[in-house]
Amino acid sequence: MRVLPVLALILVSAFWGIHAVVGKTVEEQLGPFALTVLRFTFGALLYAPLLPRVWGLPRIMLRQLALTGLFWAVLFPFFFYQSLRFLTPVESVLLINTSPLIAALLGWLFLGERLRWTQGIGIAMAFIGVGWTVFGQWKTSTSGLGILFVLVAAVSFAAYTVWSRSLSRKLPLLDMVAATSICGAIELWIITLLNGHTREIWQSLIRLNAAGWAEFLYVVVIVSTVSYILYGYGLKRLPSAVSSALTFYPQVIFVALVQWIWLGIEPTWIVIFSAILILGGMFIMQLPHFCGSRADAAIGRAEPDPGQ
Repeated sequence: MRVLPVLALILVSAFWGIHAVVGKTVEEQLGPFALTVLRFTFGALLYAPLLPRVWGLPRIMLRQLALTGLFWAVLFPFFFYQSLRFLTPVESVLLINTSPLIAALLGWLFLGERLRWTQGIGIAMAFIGVGWTVFGQWKTSTSGLGILFVLVAAVSFAAYTVWSRSLSRKLPLLDMVAATSICGAIELWIITLLNGHTREIWQSLIRLNAAGWAEFLYVVVIVSTVSYILYGYGLKRLPSAVSSALTFYPQVIFVALVQWIWLGIEPTWIVIFSAILILGGMFIMQLPHFCGSRADAAIGRAEPDPGQ
């Protein structure tokens, strides 16, 4: 196994895991909607050099990208950032990373994709972990509203995964991320103009303190841009299952450590037990990939990670 691609994907996992902690702190200044709008606005500007390639795509593909951007850049990040108001970062990441499992179920229900017995066991095991997390949340008086928000975000990303599957076969990863980000930014500004919140969004950006600016730029530059360059680099050089495992599994470790150091929040035994079930279920789902059986693959090639 090549060392540089492995290191690149582990670095991506660290960047995306830390994103939950950084997002929790910066959204306290900006608010979930303003953070979503500004993140994808600045991200679209960074992807501007790819704009001619996006607008040159066939109209039917642009319509697909517009719908994909709605899930990826509007619904998913808004509800993910909302959940961080009520849940700890590691709890949000655990629940949001069930998106590939939900995507497998959606693919089975709506696209007729096969689910092998290993994938059924993995899904069941992971959702027992989700149920345990939810039970623990209410037992410790954590808001059920946060759970609702993060599950809506997980379903939104799963819908994005299913819808973008055909696009990922036609477009390079970076082109698809750029196109969906640009389409999503346009959709976000349409919503903003209709709601009349334009001034509020820019004023919230102006009011950011120095720490807030550093956190915001981390989200825009590192999470939304640099990470995907590294992700594409690793994905081209390693098998899809290995790439997915290297970006998914270590995230919980990174976010747990950072929230402990940065926010002083220690992971509870409920979170640890849920992580074992959820990540274990995801690993079982990936077993056919590691064994080299392409016929058992329900999700296909690795998708962009949901934590972002």
